Amino acid sequence: MLLAAIALLAISLLQPHATLPRRVFDWFMVLDITQSMNVRDMSDQDSAISRLEFSKRAMRQALRNLPCGSRVALGMFTERNTTNITHPLEVCAHFGALDETIARMDWRMAWAADSFIAHGLFSAISQTPKLGKESRLVFMTDGDQAPPANPKYMPEFSGKVGEVKGYIAGTGSLTPARIPKLDDKDNIESYWELEDVQRFATFGMAEVQSVLEMEGYHGRNAPHGANPEESSGAHYSALKESNLQRMAKVTGLDYTRLTSVRDLANAMNKTKMAAWRPARTDLRAWLAIPAMWLILLFFLPPKVLKKLQTYLPSRRKQ
Repeated sequence: MLLAAIALLAISLLQPHATLPRRVFDWFMVLDITQSMNVRDMSDQDSAISRLEFSKRAMRQALRNLPCGSRVALGMFTERNTTNITHPLEVCAHFGALDETIARMDWRMAWAADSFIAHGLFSAISQTPKLGKESRLVFMTDGDQAPPANPKYMPEFSGKVGEVKGYIAGTGSLTPARIPKLDDKDNIESYWELEDVQRFATFGMAEVQSVLEMEGYHGRNAPHGANPEESSGAHYSALKESNLQRMAKVTGLDYTRLTSVRDLANAMNKTKMAAWRPARTDLRAWLAIPAMWLILLFFLPPKVLKKLQTYLPSRRKQ
């Protein structure tokens, strides 16, 4: 018995692996890097952090929890587009590269200041199947749109509802907070004021119905007249949960709100998001656990062994 245990432990030290069918996950992880994600209304380990930093920690935690054989591609969203920045990489063989890439994602990488969530989400959904037939999408955002959207000109989802599985992961507090201006070391210099931000939608044709409504109207430079409807809280930001839930319903994705850095890992490892395929599997646990039981049985006192035998089913005599 002891020799068998030693043999099993010796083999496990060689780090044996085999290609076996197993449950794995393929994810396209997209991070919103627009300025509202710099609002520091999240916390981790009793310290206040920005939505962006919180999301990155959640992504890195999820990466650690994915089983070997899973694949992850990374993307970033700003303005109207989602940009894929890595091809799908196996999480164990390329863990360091994926983890470092997530850690270095930054709001300064944004190529435009605007944030049109629906456009970015639909763009990410259209890219996901191209990364693999089992690819799932997780789109991490606070749902804050700037400048305000013209509801008459919102894009329509042209894909098949539910064809791409995954999550819209909402991050941020439901209580509006001021959007900070940061220096090159991410220190808060000041905050955006109402006069600094665009407070109304400028895209689209105005519906001019009377001479009175035409005051201040210019077809190119002021298509909404002299006194368009303004948002008095455009310099504040909060998680736009109802908007994200609506978009989840339209696209067939699930909505989940992140309140802990472990929430994303739990969601991404759910069985309904898994795929089965042959993957490199570590066999050490399969060898070490039986070896531990054999060692335990070897050192048990004889009286204990005899007592255990009384609970075992006896063979009937022929």
